Amino acid sequence: MSVPTEDKASKRIESDTHSDYHQAKNQANESMTRGVWTERFDPRFVPFSEREMKCDLPKSAFATISHGKHFMSYRGLSLAKNPFDLTLYSTLFFEVQPRTVIELGAYTGASALWMADTLRTYGLDSRVIAVDIDLALIDGLAKQEPSIEFRQGDCNEIESLFPAEELAELPHPLVLIDDAHVNVEGVYRHFHQHAMRTGDYLIIEDTVPWIPGTFGQSEDDQEWGDWKFREISRFFADEPTAYAVDRYYTDFYGYNATWNWNGFLRRQ
Repeated sequence: MSVPTEDKASKRIESDTHSDYHQAKNQANESMTRGVWTERFDPRFVPFSEREMKCDLPKSAFATISHGKHFMSYRGLSLAKNPFDLTLYSTLFFEVQPRTVIELGAYTGASALWMADTLRTYGLDSRVIAVDIDLALIDGLAKQEPSIEFRQGDCNEIESLFPAEELAELPHPLVLIDDAHVNVEGVYRHFHQHAMRTGDYLIIEDTVPWIPGTFGQSEDDQEWGDWKFREISRFFADEPTAYAVDRYYTDFYGYNATWNWNGFLRRQ
């Protein structure tokens, strides 16, 4: 039996007296640590080998969000970050409290600038090192930020770009972000051997196979593909217990609802 329209209207909540905000606040205080709801995922950390290459978001969503992503900016600079990962990064930074962030792939420098500003907002004395094979696109605004070092170099020569002696002296926690997509396995092995310690994070960007294969506006229907997943799989097959996928970030909005499918990993 349907409810008459007037009865439906009379059942509307006309105030917020139904909510106990004190209870909600107490629940948050009891269940949240450094911005993370501790009871949300059990287990939170799982082996890479147990994860599937699938996503709760439909494939069509990535095409439309990718289009909007290319118009994202920060402080007037082209940023090209999707809305999911902006939130996930900011939460992870607050939880991990990194002293060093290394970003492989700098583009305009907007991402490094956003990270430096975010870390400073959290009251952290952190250093951001952003790397690219060509720094010509780095905007002057980003270059003025004293907590960022822009470093020109080729990830195919990662041993020269980040000598082992330098990596051994980096302040921790360390967050390593791979957005360069070059010499993937070699880069991970170098940092694994010389830099990564327990509690550090490796964030692997763009493991989703559905994003457009060309950057910016294009009529090309070619997709990114699963090549990067295959590259990283070889590394984790050799290091099956050294890293664990953090479901808090990979599954925050749904299973792999991020550009970084299975791409938020903590050094164990």
